[in-house]
Amino acid sequence: MTVQRILLAGATGAVGLELLRLLRARGHFVRTLSRAEANAARICGLASEVVVADAAEPGAVAGALDGIDVLVSCLGANVSMSLRERRSYHDVDVVANTHLLEAAKRAGTRRFVYLSAHPGPGYAHTRYLSAHLQMEELIRASGIAFSFVRPTGIYTALSDMITMARAGLGVVVGDGLARTNPAHPVDVAEALAEVLAGGPDVVPVGGPDVMTRDEVMRLAFDAVGKKGQIVHVPAGVFRATSVLLAGFHPRLSDLLEFVAAVTASDSVAPARGTRPLRAWFAEVASARGGK
Repeated sequence: MTVQRILLAGATGAVGLELLRLLRARGHFVRTLSRAEANAARICGLASEVVVADAAEPGAVAGALDGIDVLVSCLGANVSMSLRERRSYHDVDVVANTHLLEAAKRAGTRRFVYLSAHPGPGYAHTRYLSAHLQMEELIRASGIAFSFVRPTGIYTALSDMITMARAGLGVVVGDGLARTNPAHPVDVAEALAEVLAGGPDVVPVGGPDVMTRDEVMRLAFDAVGKKGQIVHVPAGVFRATSVLLAGFHPRLSDLLEFVAAVTASDSVAPARGTRPLRAWFAEVASARGGK
């Protein structure tokens, strides 16, 4: 195995942290990029070097790619319903990753491995997916070698279902029949690690279990030991709320548009992952106090 010098952006996210552990265990030099000091403090004993900078700010990552062979970006706005961050997915995902791409070109970095998202036909038009696909096109046009890892979803995005399950009431957008196979963050991290030195331009990543949205919610009820009740909310409610929030809270508007589309569409990719959702839900439920 050739030891690589890697810049890992987004190293404190669910996938980024798993990837950092994996790369360091393999002996790679890993310089991490974190937006906040508090995030950087969590990994300072694990990373080879830690840089604190907001990549979305012009000039903030100047020099961060110096001496780096491979840029791996897990950097992107999350899909939580938090009201704290108002910047749109474009203003975080595209702007920040474009600054990293420009810095990589200046530094002579030879490869960019980008954590993207699986663009199903029913939701590829959403602003959330459009930001990822726009970034992919910018990387393609840069002249730098690349691979895009595209998970259908990541288990951590489903953690709120455990909270709903404990309350005995699960909210599912649409009729609950659309199918998906999200993946464990470790499985996604492993897919990223596999293409460090080279590999396919696009790597779709699905989990081992293809389920309907209702079946996912029922797994969450099983994890907390409740039967519970599923309530279906029309996707139009989310779309209308997205329109109303567009000028006031761009991030939440983008997220609601995405949720309305993705939950009503199949989002299934080849099953590269091996870690089942049932076991992950059980771990989350146990960590939050058991059944």
